[in-house]
Amino acid sequence: MAVNFRVSAKEISKQSMALRLFGDFDASSACELINILDDSVKTSSKVAIDTDGLKTINTFGLDVFLPRMSKLNNTRADIKVTGRFSEKFKEER
Repeated sequence: MAVNFRVSAKEISKQSMALRLFGDFDASSACELINILDDSVKTSSKVAIDTDGLKTINTFGLDVFLPRMSKLNNTRADIKVTGRFSEKFKEER
C-alpha cells in the first residue's frame, strides 16, 4: 500500500460506485487502485473516479494504471475519471 495514497469508495446505487483519490499517485497507488477497481466492477457496471484529492501524479504510475483501466473499461464496466487531473488519466498522453 502506498504511504501517501488512499481511496474513498462509496456505493451510489446497486450498479454505480464512486471512488475519490487522495494523496500521491505512483506505481504502488496504481496497483492498489486496479485491485479496488477489479473488486468494484464485479458488482457495479459504472464507476466514477474523482481525482480532485490527488496532490501529485507520477508518470510511471499512469503507465502502470492506464492499460489495466482500459482493459476493465472495455470489457466489464464504464469507468469515468473526473476532477482536476482527469486529463492525465486519458490514454492519449
